[in-house]
Amino acid sequence: MGPIKRFICFAVIFENIHLGLTERSVSQNDESGYCLKLENRVSALGNVMKNLQDEKIMTEKKMDYIRQEIITSKSQYEGKFNILEMELKTTKEQLSNAKDIVTKLENYMQLNGFKIDEIEDISGLGVAEDTAEKVKRVLLPSTSTSSVAFSASLINHQENLSVYQKIRFDYVITNVGSGYNPVTGVFKATVPGLYFFTVVIMSHATEDIETQIVKNGIPIVNTYSGDSTTWNQGSQSVVLQLTAGDNVYIQIQNNKGVNDGNIRIFGQSWSSFSGFLIANTQ
Repeated sequence: MGPIKRFICFAVIFENIHLGLTERSVSQNDESGYCLKLENRVSALGNVMKNLQDEKIMTEKKMDYIRQEIITSKSQYEGKFNILEMELKTTKEQLSNAKDIVTKLENYMQLNGFKIDEIEDISGLGVAEDTAEKVKRVLLPSTSTSSVAFSASLINHQENLSVYQKIRFDYVITNVGSGYNPVTGVFKATVPGLYFFTVVIMSHATEDIETQIVKNGIPIVNTYSGDSTTWNQGSQSVVLQLTAGDNVYIQIQNNKGVNDGNIRIFGQSWSSFSGFLIANTQ
């Protein structure tokens, strides 16, 4: 019998003696009986304490799991919010770029003798006042007898590109006249005339990239896309005089200070290449 249990037994015996029992009446059997009862009580209390300890550990584990769930959920929602915020920013930039392109094209046409005919006023059709304007139709010279237009976007991300490499916009949206080849990424003019081209390139988050519009191997204008914190789009437009057989495409610019490491372009239709015939000079 351990010293603690024996001490408890003697304490109980002493208490009985104090209550009037004689020392002789407290036999060895009585001592063993009291000790057995006390051992049972101590054992029961030990089991209760063990159960309480187990419940405490389980409760702590549940609290840790709930804390982790809260942290994970917060991170997921913050990530979705950042993506939506980035998409809104990109859409605004695309809208602004589109407006600039339309304005530049309209000014160019007016300077080169094209007539812009106002055919319909939509200001009274429930359109917001800041966007309501007259719909305009460009009257091309009578020499324009053919329609040529294409628009293609990049569905798959393009990775491990090199300088001077052509960008293949793999998803054809429009290809009137079949001048654009999605396998090579090259537009080939079949009709001599005045053409308008535009390109939009999206860089991956925290990266940058430079590209250029090229005519027959000669770089014409450059684009830059980059941001130190998120995705970003760069755009460029140009009007070119082409003869039948001339080629126009987009390539990686030879600037290794920017275009280094894994040169790549963001796809998912965030990057695109378009062009159309303004006037046939045949």
